[in-house]
Amino acid sequence: MNSYPLRVEARRDEPLSRALWLVKWLLLIPHYLALAVLWAGLVVLTLVAYLAVLVTGRYPRAIEAYNVGVLRWTWRVGFYGYGVLGTDRYPPFTLADVPDYPARLHLDERSRPPRWLPLAAWLFAIPHLLVLGALAGALTWTYGEADGRSALGVVAAAILVIGGALLFTGRYPPGLFDLVVGVIRWNLRVAAYLMLLTHRYPPLRLDQGGPEPGNRPDDPPRPPGARRPGSAAGPVTALITGVVLLLPALGSGLAGGALLALDAQRDGAGFVSSRLITISSATAAVTSEDLTIHGSDRWARDLAGVGGVRITATSTDDRPIFLGIGPRAAVETWLATAAYDRITVVTGRRASYDRQPGTVEALPSPATQDFWVASASGVRNATLTWEVTDGEFLIVLADAGGSTGVSARVRAAAEIPDVTPLGATLLIVGGALTLAALTLIIVGGVGLGRRHDDPPSGPDPGSGPPEHVPPPDRQPVTVT
Repeated sequence: MNSYPLRVEARRDEPLSRALWLVKWLLLIPHYLALAVLWAGLVVLTLVAYLAVLVTGRYPRAIEAYNVGVLRWTWRVGFYGYGVLGTDRYPPFTLADVPDYPARLHLDERSRPPRWLPLAAWLFAIPHLLVLGALAGALTWTYGEADGRSALGVVAAAILVIGGALLFTGRYPPGLFDLVVGVIRWNLRVAAYLMLLTHRYPPLRLDQGGPEPGNRPDDPPRPPGARRPGSAAGPVTALITGVVLLLPALGSGLAGGALLALDAQRDGAGFVSSRLITISSATAAVTSEDLTIHGSDRWARDLAGVGGVRITATSTDDRPIFLGIGPRAAVETWLATAAYDRITVVTGRRASYDRQPGTVEALPSPATQDFWVASASGVRNATLTWEVTDGEFLIVLADAGGSTGVSARVRAAAEIPDVTPLGATLLIVGGALTLAALTLIIVGGVGLGRRHDDPPSGPDPGSGPPEHVPPPDRQPVTVT
């Protein structure tokens, strides 16, 4: 059986603690934080490697070393933690290979992928992703409410069984060890292929067990690679700074883009409108939820063009309708003991209501009431405009004569100032911060990769044929 260039090997330790696995999640928090930074760098550097392969046909060696190191670190953490629970020996904080650790990962040949592979690797990996996705979430069940569902993958179920076996018997089921190592080996092979660490297509099979297929008992152990001299503080600092800087950079860019998109929706009067909503009730009135407003004068003072509300309604049954905004206490007094519907949720183009207690009956004509702060009436395009003020208010849609039954299509709009300068500034700042963050990530990742560049055991495909080395001079042998 031909072995795959990425070799994932494991050796289960014995004996294992019965209960240590219950607290390993706490012990692994430093590793999880480190891996979050390392994987952010891996994503950025893999994109750089994709571009390098497309343009030059070569995979940068420092990026290759970094990505292999991150996979190696991930495999050790998974082997110690809740991927395998195969050892109680705490994983080291290093990208380098640790020869005596029970979980090891090697790249046996240096890859020189074809230039087109970055464009198609994700497509070729789909069969693997489908199978691995099924293994990760093959079991589902419903609990509690009808919409409460949970999933348990094959590996997660196996880890639960392994943990239970360790807790109650002190023994590790050997068959499950082979299974979980095989599934993780498959995952790592596909990850290496997607990173272009190798252009060899991963086999569609589950190679179980600790040693790689094709390993012979007499295979000599692989020596650790020589670590280059110098401190890793600089690359580590650059990588962490870049990843931390990436968060505000993306936030600023997204906020700027959102503001520009919002500004593009403003009409000539500076209003941004909602979608058209259909409101219908058998009662004489429909109200909004309570509107409590504070600091409206500060909005108007600090942000010009903020504070206007515009509501437009069109009757769907050709009966005149009334739109009004009034103080909550006055509106509730007008409604008295009559039943009415209060809007609770708007989903899509429909509203959901909460029927308030009372009798479905006609109301005094809303147009005759003197407490409205803004109102409008008509059959089509009845438009209400209100400059927001402090207080507690209700928005009311009613039949113009107070009769029962009201139906209309309503659109609300809010006045928004011109946010183009702010959006553009945030977008430019976000772009600059993103560029700085990516530069720091690349510098840090490449620096760590050069420091941990372990040459693979196979030949470098771009190095050419080996030089001829003459055999040593033969010495005469005397037989006595």
